Amino acid sequence: MSQFSLRQLIGWGDHLKVDHPQIDAQHEAIFTLALEISEVWHKHGNLAQLRALAEKLHKVLEAHFGYEEQQLAAIGYPKLAEHRAEHRTMLDEMQVLRTRLDGLESGAIQAEPGYLVLNYILGVTVGHIFHSDMDYCVFARQAAGDDAYPWRAT
Repeated sequence: MSQFSLRQLIGWGDHLKVDHPQIDAQHEAIFTLALEISEVWHKHGNLAQLRALAEKLHKVLEAHFGYEEQQLAAIGYPKLAEHRAEHRTMLDEMQVLRTRLDGLESGAIQAEPGYLVLNYILGVTVGHIFHSDMDYCVFARQAAGDDAYPWRAT
């Protein structure tokens, strides 16, 4: 087992903010939950815990994606359909992951589902937020003339 944690790789910080307070708070909550899931797996926590956290993450992501898509529509983000499709794919992948976890025997978490969860978490946090969400952040700033607060009141 490694002495390093996922927290060292995907720590939340200002470099990941999209300058929308509610979206940033939601992203930070997703990071926190992702780290909690990683720690449960890393410490060989109970599979029931991992299932419950995966279900919670799914619900958090559904709510977040819906809210984010509304905000992107409000600013006329031209890549909204593409962004929405990414969200749908991530939710579909999350459901596959949850189904796989549900099919495992209860007890200690085995290596394979732990790695599946870890890969998913890295994709959602580092991959999607750092790449796709930063793209709409740039668009919002340009649309607002690089205003310090590019989002309209929501």
